[in-house]
Order: sequence, then C-alpha cells, then structure tokens
Amino acid sequence: MLHMSVNLSMDNLASLDFLDLIVDLAAKAGVPPQMVTLEVTETRLREDLRTPLEVLTRLRLKRFRISIDDFGIGNSSLAQLRDIPFDELKIDQSFVHGACSNEKLWAIFDSSLGLAKQLKMEVVAEGVEDQADWDFVRNRGCDIAQGYFIAKPMPAADIPAWIQSWHQTCPRTNKRV
Repeated sequence: MLHMSVNLSMDNLASLDFLDLIVDLAAKAGVPPQMVTLEVTETRLREDLRTPLEVLTRLRLKRFRISIDDFGIGNSSLAQLRDIPFDELKIDQSFVHGACSNEKLWAIFDSSLGLAKQLKMEVVAEGVEDQADWDFVRNRGCDIAQGYFIAKPMPAADIPAWIQSWHQTCPRTNKRV
C-alpha cells in the first residue's frame, strides 16, 4: 500500500473539530492512519500553538504521521522540534539541490539530517532534481527523496505505470520516494 502525504494549513489546526474530520475521511476512504502523513509547513507555525499542538498530538495518537515541511527556511526553532510530535522532517529543497557541490548546503543538509536522526525522525530530502542530488541524498543516508528527478506531479491513474517504470530504472532502491 502506498503512503500518502497531505499538506495542512495551520488554520485547519485551529479547531478541535478538524481531528474528527481527518479521522472520518481516512476511515471512509479505507486508508489506515499510519499510511497518512500530515505535513505542517514550518513557515506557518505561529506563536500560539495550544490548539494546533493538541490537534497534532491527538492525530498522532490516532496513528497519523506528522511532518514538518520546508524545514530550515521559515521560523525554525528547536523548540518546535521539542514540543510538536513530528515523525518526519522535510529538508527544504534550497538545502538539497546542488548540496553535493556546495560546502555550505552540504553542511546545512548534514546538520539537519543528523538532528532529525538523533530525534528518531524520518527525513525527506525535497528538491532532488538530478542524478547528482539523488546520489548525494542516498549516500548521506536520507530516508526519502522527493523531486522532479523521481517524478513530476501526475494524475493518480498514472501512478501504477510510474511505479513499474521506477523499479525498472532504479531497482537498487528500497526507500520510499
């Protein structure tokens, strides 16, 4: 079964009713919660996190996965990683694409990857645009890669053919993409 990720607005997390909506939608679709990752964009995290934190915590208790998206470009705070129950950290593409040949990007990528691993979080590299990016994130031990090198946005009906093609062209990978 495929994992799916859904971007959330912080506005959605302002209401406790949102929890019931997400749980009901997953149940109606027959999708187990552990196969759904809910992505919160870091740039939208605000100071008053009481209700969003409660909603995210309850969603995690319901076995949904929680991800911090675009890590490193917004209002980064180690307190967010401490206080919010994230399962996954998505390193922003501005620190991924070209990192293999840029010392500063390499250092930022490695630091973010190391921090996430120490916090027992899964790590997604956004912006894998070419073979060099792909090789870099794989060699650094990143869990998941995302970007145009792997696939461009496509209709759901095209996914089975893409999966078959991907496994033929990149058979050595056993990582989620």
